[in-house]
Amino acid sequence: MINRRSIREETVITFKEKIIVTVIGVLVISFVIWLSGVPGLLINGISHLSNNEDKYHNMAHQVEGEFVVEIDLSDLESNEGKILYDDKTQIYISHLNVENDSNYEVIFRSSGNYNTSGASLVSGIEHATFNNEPSKIFQAEAKATYGGETFVLSPATSTDLVYRDGDKFGFYLFPEGEEVEIDLDTDPIIEVEVTNLYRNLWVKKP
Repeated sequence: MINRRSIREETVITFKEKIIVTVIGVLVISFVIWLSGVPGLLINGISHLSNNEDKYHNMAHQVEGEFVVEIDLSDLESNEGKILYDDKTQIYISHLNVENDSNYEVIFRSSGNYNTSGASLVSGIEHATFNNEPSKIFQAEAKATYGGETFVLSPATSTDLVYRDGDKFGFYLFPEGEEVEIDLDTDPIIEVEVTNLYRNLWVKKP
């Protein structure tokens, strides 16, 4: 005679064992993923590498060259997305601010790439880490040509690695304290040339 109770008990035990094995497997996999740094990278991007000085080397060097973009002051939104730099990583115009019809500010967005092996970001800002504390140095320089005149621009906005793939930096488009006659009807275009960009690198330690 078949002992149905015994069969049921063995089935329940087998089911419980499967659950225990599955839970242990999930925990082990989760722990391995956590150790790999993938969750932190997915959430925080490059800043995750920047804040792990014990696991990643950080270095930066100047990018040679002059990088030019034309800005239409008569239609500020039309400038959004214009490319300043494009070589595996990008710098493009995020937006422009204007106050009192003459105080213009251009904001650039730097976008790099990253993975568990390291990261690369070209920006107007040099990012460094000391004792796991991030710091930033505004390195980029810029000049603009408008109405036949060329003048040096002053730095404006700068951020830390507030985006997973980069930062923002900017310049005031006209020199403070100097009167520049702006005629949007006949001469709406200002040419901006940026130099002294920096390539920020993070490389995983062996």
